[in-house]
Amino acid sequence: QEAMKEAVVSTQSTGNIIEKAILSITLTSSTGEVLGFGAFYDYPNSKAYDPKLWEHDMIPKYGLDGVTPLNSLFLHYFVAKRPYQHDIAQEIIRTVFNACVYVQTIFILSGTTHLGSALLENFSRVKHENKEEKLFRCQRHVHVPQLHIREARAEDNDDLAPLFIQQNKVLSEAYGDYFLAELIEAQDDDHKALVAEVGGIAIGFMCVSTEVDVNLLNKCFELKPYTFLHMARKKEEQDDDGTSVGTDSVGEEEDIVVDEELSREETLDIDSASVVSLDRKVPSQTSLKSGVAADAATSSKGEVSVAESNRSVSIPPSHVSEVQSEVASEHKEEVEATSAIEAPVVIPEEPIDLGEPTAFCIQLFCIDERYEMRSIDFMAEAFKRFPDKDYCVLTIPHTISEFPLLQIFSRCTPKPTSTLEQELYVFHRSALLQNITVRFGNQNDSTGIGFITRKYKGKSKVLADYDQYLAAMRDSDGTPLYGIVMECGGQIIGVAIIRAEMDTEYLRSHYGLEDFIYYTQHTPREHGHLYHCAVAATFSNYTKFFLRECLRLCEMSCLYYNVYDNETKQTKPQSTIEALHYLVQIRPRRQIKYPVELLKGTAPATYDNVPIEDVLKTLPPFALFHINRKLTLEPKMVINSRIVVVGASDVSLSFLETLIFCPHMHFNNLVLVSPEGLPLTAPSALPSSLSYSPDYMKKISLATSCNIVNAKMTSINRAEQYVEVDNGRKVQYDYLVICTGSQFQCSLPVAEQKKLSVSSPVGRDVTAIARVGSIGKPPQATTLNSIEKAEGVVDWVKSYPGTCVVYGSSLTAYTTIQTLLEAGISDIISVQPRTPISCFNNPTVLHTVQEAMKEAGVEIKRDLDLTGYTCDEAGNLASVELTPTQGAIEHLPCATIITLQDKVIDSNTFEGINNSCLVFDGRLVIDTECHTNDPVIYAAGPLTKYKRAFYCDEFTHDIYCSKEIGERLASIMLPIFDPSFPPVPAIEQYELPKYVRPKQVYARLPGGYHYLNVSKPQPLIELQTAMMDPNYGRELVTDNKESGYFRLHLNQYHTVETITCLSKNEIEMANICQLYGLHQEYMNSLEERFDGGLVSDFFQYFREPWSLLLYHDRFSELREEIKELLAQPNQPGEESLSEKVCQLVDEDLAIEEKTRAALFVEYDQSLAKQSIESRLFSYLSYNKYHLPHYAGRNMA
Repeated sequence: QEAMKEAVVSTQSTGNIIEKAILSITLTSSTGEVLGFGAFYDYPNSKAYDPKLWEHDMIPKYGLDGVTPLNSLFLHYFVAKRPYQHDIAQEIIRTVFNACVYVQTIFILSGTTHLGSALLENFSRVKHENKEEKLFRCQRHVHVPQLHIREARAEDNDDLAPLFIQQNKVLSEAYGDYFLAELIEAQDDDHKALVAEVGGIAIGFMCVSTEVDVNLLNKCFELKPYTFLHMARKKEEQDDDGTSVGTDSVGEEEDIVVDEELSREETLDIDSASVVSLDRKVPSQTSLKSGVAADAATSSKGEVSVAESNRSVSIPPSHVSEVQSEVASEHKEEVEATSAIEAPVVIPEEPIDLGEPTAFCIQLFCIDERYEMRSIDFMAEAFKRFPDKDYCVLTIPHTISEFPLLQIFSRCTPKPTSTLEQELYVFHRSALLQNITVRFGNQNDSTGIGFITRKYKGKSKVLADYDQYLAAMRDSDGTPLYGIVMECGGQIIGVAIIRAEMDTEYLRSHYGLEDFIYYTQHTPREHGHLYHCAVAATFSNYTKFFLRECLRLCEMSCLYYNVYDNETKQTKPQSTIEALHYLVQIRPRRQIKYPVELLKGTAPATYDNVPIEDVLKTLPPFALFHINRKLTLEPKMVINSRIVVVGASDVSLSFLETLIFCPHMHFNNLVLVSPEGLPLTAPSALPSSLSYSPDYMKKISLATSCNIVNAKMTSINRAEQYVEVDNGRKVQYDYLVICTGSQFQCSLPVAEQKKLSVSSPVGRDVTAIARVGSIGKPPQATTLNSIEKAEGVVDWVKSYPGTCVVYGSSLTAYTTIQTLLEAGISDIISVQPRTPISCFNNPTVLHTVQEAMKEAGVEIKRDLDLTGYTCDEAGNLASVELTPTQGAIEHLPCATIITLQDKVIDSNTFEGINNSCLVFDGRLVIDTECHTNDPVIYAAGPLTKYKRAFYCDEFTHDIYCSKEIGERLASIMLPIFDPSFPPVPAIEQYELPKYVRPKQVYARLPGGYHYLNVSKPQPLIELQTAMMDPNYGRELVTDNKESGYFRLHLNQYHTVETITCLSKNEIEMANICQLYGLHQEYMNSLEERFDGGLVSDFFQYFREPWSLLLYHDRFSELREEIKELLAQPNQPGEESLSEKVCQLVDEDLAIEEKTRAALFVEYDQSLAKQSIESRLFSYLSYNKYHLPHYAGRNMA
């Protein structure tokens, strides 16, 4: 942008130009120097034409037959560096035609402005009598000519063989050097071979066949929207039963609106210029997304699939060509289809009593990389070869990403029972039509809308909102309402209902909206909310164009869609939209806990420093999806690999979250295997890591993008790559990620077993061991190894009246006791085994909590190990056996016992890992890249440990922040799917990866205390021992009855390393946690104020308005920018200020006062000071909606 600002002459800023253009292209040199820029819009660059109505005025005026919003763009801004402007113009134009599959013509509308030779060389003037404006156009065929498609001949083998060998050698190795010639010679009525020819040379090949196992495809895929790939028989329309086809398909095959009188020959005569697609960049991503990936089963003469190359070829049953799709040349003919379908087809649940199969398959496909964007040119010719077929199907292995030809196809959802190894894609011949029109709806469209939504879940909501639009064009509360339809040949094929977005400030402040747009470049009027969007299944490739036209017609630049959980009631109900997979999901932002009363002030010194209501208000949590003008033409990389994640731990959730929020990638087959699914609740009986609260889980809505398998893993079949779960299902994977963590186990040794086990002779006696084998635990013994048990622990204890023993000194033991006390259960005995370090690692906290337990009537027994239990004749628990370190064994009568001491690996998980021959050494062994000994199986979290070669048994993943581990694991795997993704920084061979985020834990403790601990990720060391280290630093503590106990540990660099809070009042956890890692100077010279007696209560101190900047979610970015500014020298070749400070610190940690003063003087005179101040004021200005109480540049 900086390079363009001086070159573009416009009333608009460069940022606004880029922000509002649907396509902006920048040409750079190898060194990053900007050489040229072009901005393309979907409406003319003249105020004489209304952007939403230009086609009605300009096309008749200039006689532009065949021009539509679908196949045209307008160049608004262009700049190039001399003397390369001619080459730059050609390259930018060529890039546009390659990137936009449907564009046939680029226009420039010029008044008195001279275009310059670079543009005049590529654009020709459209003849017209009007002298005040000049219209120029550039046509596709001049820069990216249409491929000539013909039937293959045997002599084409010489041209094609090197191409096949270059991309994949498997075919030639398996079938010989002349397999193509033999395949071409074997053509008959059911098998055809096509080639693409450029300059007399064959550069592409497609082999198609009518031999398709349609029955097998129907068993493995949801093909109801496509009439099960059969001819559909017409019946009289029946009343709508209100059933739903599902969220991925609104209409079925009969929804195709091609007129019945339109012959197949007319459809096939459409020039490839009419083969228009809305790049299916992102496959379906909805709440009903497929979990276990599937396979397609086209078959032909026993040939096998090939998937060894990213740009390989395929023969049935798969297709493995990897090219990008691009639509061909000028629009030559517009086929009209005017009459409506008289009677819809009734579709049964299975393809019974349907007509003949009406599909052919692509068996083999390959094209030169230079022409891969023209792959779509094959489709019209392929349908001409089989005029009696309506569908073209194609399959690819899961490990192959979508390639351009597939961008006009629709991905079929696999059935849960499918175990096939392919993805299935379908294309209907009607998608070749290009006479697509998008307009505002009217009364006459109601019947067509009702038809395409007749099997849609939200039909009643769509029709109700459409009627409201027709009646008033706004809601009852005055919110503008828009009803837009898409039609083909006069028949409705899509509908969208849009409302003006009234909560834009809320969205901006609560979601990372500014990761995708420059918010200040968009007026409030330009934000809309997509409530309904339904498109006929066979025209789904036009969905993205439909959304782009909705933005143009409504004069908007952004659309949003909210995904709520099933329990949330919506004031304005919305339906599951067809276009969800084309939108990007926006990450929620961490919010500041504001001291509203302090910001208001007290009389008479009252002032309004409170953020606006949209920032402070609370709405039901939702996941936010978004699309803007730029994203309508931005491609996504679609990944079909089956990634199965076992366990719903924080590591798993973080891993999935990182994948899902990659804006340029979309994962079709993410599967989470967990006995309880996603953790959507937070029982008080369990401590919290604060990473995934219930509200945050609703805001990221993982269920929208992942298939959830509610089951437990029991075994892993590495040879066939599937995981078996306890309900008998097999979940297939291409990559397996094991992050089950560790759990409490209720394993009570029987007294008789214990005594036999200590006797060596009996212990070696197999018959004796068999005789005293494992006895099931009594029903009165349990542990909290799941959310379900934690939520039901109170009811479980109440169901067995009597004394409840809580065994363990873990933090969970204390939170469980508090949960029981809050429920009115007071007959509790806390049995605590001897542990070297308490779970708090803080004597003050431990003493306070245990005193509160005594006051509540809880009996505490210390230094006792649970060594057995006894039962009565009925098998009910009678007592437990406790063994002290010294002294006699004690038998403690009790009604129930909850064991919460040590977490271990789940037995089923261990058996599955061990039986699959993964290396297990107390824990699952991994390397620094989270690999196990299987290259496609990864693992992370407390389940794992590093190899012994590292000599670091104490550095396991359970001492680190689980969310950071999950993000790193995702960063390790992402380059597998996208080679351009930056890899994880390399480390030395025996160096461990560095994790820097703190460990956080929050708990509700006996006495009604709120406990928060934020600590450095490192092996646990007893506090008293750690404080003896001369480099420990110092601790700052405030403790009073009203607010509570607050301890800060500052390390030797005066940086916060530990935070401990214990209070009966609510703790602003979101704020306090952000103090970790900050230097004390950031906290208003904390040490100086504390030592001077000015700070007596840290809780109150960190609620003061000055501190709110520290809690802002972008403050860490500001700090990094300041560091970069300090690292810049005043003059090239000089030593920067930060380098001088680092050198002084290396020499002596304590800098002398004289030297320090000299550094301050140098800083005051440096350019860094001005830059830092300027950046700080810009930061405060841009984030004024969150931080309104800070002084601006003028005030300061």
